[in-house]
Amino acid sequence: MKIAITGGAGFVGSHLAKAYLDAGHDVLVIDSLAHGSRQHVDARARFYRLDIRDPKVQEVLQLERPDVVSHHAAQLAATFPETSLLADADVQLRGLMNVLEGCVSASVTKLIYASNGSTLYKPMPVAEAIKHKIHIVKEDTPPFPQRPNDISKLAGEWYVRYYSQQYRLEHTILRYAHIFGESNSDLAQHPVTYFVGMLSQGQRPIIRGSACDVRDHIYIDDVTRANLCILERGHNCTVHISTGKGHTLDQVFDVVASQFSSALLPVHLASAHAEPTALVLDNTLAQQQLGWQPQVTFIEGVRRAVASLRGQKVYVLQEEIPEPARVLDAVLVHS
Repeated sequence: MKIAITGGAGFVGSHLAKAYLDAGHDVLVIDSLAHGSRQHVDARARFYRLDIRDPKVQEVLQLERPDVVSHHAAQLAATFPETSLLADADVQLRGLMNVLEGCVSASVTKLIYASNGSTLYKPMPVAEAIKHKIHIVKEDTPPFPQRPNDISKLAGEWYVRYYSQQYRLEHTILRYAHIFGESNSDLAQHPVTYFVGMLSQGQRPIIRGSACDVRDHIYIDDVTRANLCILERGHNCTVHISTGKGHTLDQVFDVVASQFSSALLPVHLASAHAEPTALVLDNTLAQQQLGWQPQVTFIEGVRRAVASLRGQKVYVLQEEIPEPARVLDAVLVHS
């Protein structure tokens, strides 16, 4: 199968390219390198340095005629403050529509669209989650985007669905939990990477906001496995790629610190009135639609991430597949 990956030089995209190539697929990468690195592009993939808004993207798709386009190109939320709404929408929406037009003209069979995940929904106060025993968030939960990046991504989902209806372009929309497992600190997005960097230098990391917020964190290897499943399954659906379990930032730090045998404690900078919240993504639909479920536990994922960031060989351990959990269970993890 021939697969085109937009954003294939970034963290997630580069891992997907390697996974697809290892599985025997033909891969091409389209990336502007604004948030990626040429050295992250697998040498086995053909590389096109293009902005997704560039009309040449359509020419490349018509030339290559991929079966699948995996749209993982995105702007980092931190790159576009609220004063740059037009710039964010220009990349996220005009860029997406340029890719969609290219898919139609090149007779692409399927589009995989990487949306946002946890940040699309309204978190629930932890106390309320415990009191009412409310289940974790499902895909049909009404979205509550509060950042420009999330609004653009959510609008992008509807453009993808529109093109599916109008042009019979099959799609799978992925709403990711917080992905970790970055192999370097360049443009690091996940707290695990930040904690490793600080502890490696013998420094105390800073935790801003509530360290007791519960969030869903998924290791990159489980994300790549999900994307491999999508090549054959997940027809015109929106699914959470998540663990269905939650951890607080304090718990994340504790697990990372244990890998260093470090006694350093983080510096907490939080409002005295900040109420802890919980937001964990249900992955039942992904299990049903994709035949996938996460296999890497949080602790094992952190072990692998730390080893990778420290330049050590990563040994994969055999482990049990975790059962899905409710928010109530997630709140009580490690308590």
